[in-house]
Amino acid sequence: MADKKQQKVYLIPEGETRDHHTYHYTAIKTRKFILENKKMKLKKFNPVKRVHEWFVEAKLPPHN
Repeated sequence: MADKKQQKVYLIPEGETRDHHTYHYTAIKTRKFILENKKMKLKKFNPVKRVHEWFVEAKLPPHN
């Protein structure tokens, strides 16, 4: 079987910083996004605001 290249990404609401985010998602970035070096952008539900809004890829938080 071929080795699948997948990467975990951290998604936060668009227009907010990682330090001040209200909600986040973790998603799997596919090989296509990795090879094209694109940032992931998904429309997800934000339960704090109770609306669907765009979530964009951010750096994963540092590990302790």
